[in-house]
Amino acid sequence: MMRKIVAAILVIAVLFVAWSAWPFFGLYALARTVQSGDIARIEERVNYPALGRSLRSQVLATYARQTGLPLDRGLIGNLASAVADPLIAKILSRVAVAQFLQNGWPTPVLGDRPPTIPAPNWNALGDVWQLYANAQYGLRDFSVRLPVNEPRARQYRVNLTLDGLTWKLTGFELPDELADRLARELVKQRAS
Repeated sequence: MMRKIVAAILVIAVLFVAWSAWPFFGLYALARTVQSGDIARIEERVNYPALGRSLRSQVLATYARQTGLPLDRGLIGNLASAVADPLIAKILSRVAVAQFLQNGWPTPVLGDRPPTIPAPNWNALGDVWQLYANAQYGLRDFSVRLPVNEPRARQYRVNLTLDGLTWKLTGFELPDELADRLARELVKQRAS
């Protein structure tokens, strides 16, 4: 009887460790894909509609903060969203997403990345403990802040969601400075 209890506890512990490690394997697979620059493989690891919603909400929230407009009110929010959609569409093109993930900057939208914006370093994600300390888990959701050695305001948050048996990129939360630049670009587009 005692052996069965110990065996059951060991099985549960092994399953827990495997479940806890699985998103990290997904993160490393995404990192290898981004490093390769293979657009077709990147497309397999990205949920474009979810990534678009994530970027749109960040840009609109920053835009609302900068302009003082209450975007939670129907018509104003819908108009701002309509103005933001072309900007987000430029970022979500196949080539732009690959460039964005590689250097952390939407070059087709904002030109060259300023040296003050850190790029996500997919070659140096950090050690297991740093990643684990920066990670948040859900049953089907996982997120981690990168680069792990930067202050929070300069970090990207990579959000992965389990889709079938593959962890896919569903959100890429931006450092404050980048979100501010995109919101300023939205103001420029709205003015023209």
